[in-house]
Amino acid sequence: MVSKKWIAAWLVLNFLIFWFVGLASSGYSMEGYMPGQSEKIDLYTPIVYTAPEDRPVGILYMVDYDGVLYYYIVWEDEYFSNSLIDKLYRFFRGLVYGGATQDIEVVKVSPDNGTFYFQTYEHTNVHGKLLENGSCLWVDEKEVIPNCTVNGTHINVYVVTWNHMLSLIPAEDTERAVLPMKHMTPNDYVALGMFRRTQKTIAGVAVNSLLLAVVTTLAFNGFMYVAWRKGYLTREGQRKVRNEIREGWRKLKEWLKKRSK
Repeated sequence: MVSKKWIAAWLVLNFLIFWFVGLASSGYSMEGYMPGQSEKIDLYTPIVYTAPEDRPVGILYMVDYDGVLYYYIVWEDEYFSNSLIDKLYRFFRGLVYGGATQDIEVVKVSPDNGTFYFQTYEHTNVHGKLLENGSCLWVDEKEVIPNCTVNGTHINVYVVTWNHMLSLIPAEDTERAVLPMKHMTPNDYVALGMFRRTQKTIAGVAVNSLLLAVVTTLAFNGFMYVAWRKGYLTREGQRKVRNEIREGWRKLKEWLKKRSK
């Protein structure tokens, strides 16, 4: 019969292992906030081209455990041309994002391999790679976009829809917007409803870490089950294990003593 002490220890260990593995493997809080910093953040800041009357208010950034850079371009709001649809759209956005009205588009850049990501028309993913000559490879379309960067690192992105979807292709009636940038604080993250917004764009953040935490916790429970089946969790079993450890330690000391002669 397993004692209550062992059951309590088992529950506590499950809790600690799950959360420790999840947090340690990701470098994030489990809500997706990324507190990292990087010296490369200014080197890869995207250059935003948008309609003069619809400028963003700035860029917030986060850095993940692997040094991947996330740039969040922030608009005060977004407006649909039809007033009725706009009101309905605004109502549902308020429900989804917890009352936050700001519109946010993310540009993700991985300096280590020169890849980037954002979303374009109809929220279609754009995966690209920076090329040495200042061009970009649009991986999804297998197309090279010339002169899509400044200094080979700053991606030029063009606002091409009313809800601020981005494109690598230059768009008419847009001009460069010089935007202030700062690190996203926990207060910004909460106020902007970022967890609800970023579940897809940084899915690997929480999902991979949670998966690893689940696998590790299951492995731990498998080990505990085997130990229980073999009787190691009973008092008699514990005594036997202690005796075996002492005996093993005694033999090791004897072996070391013989080796030193």
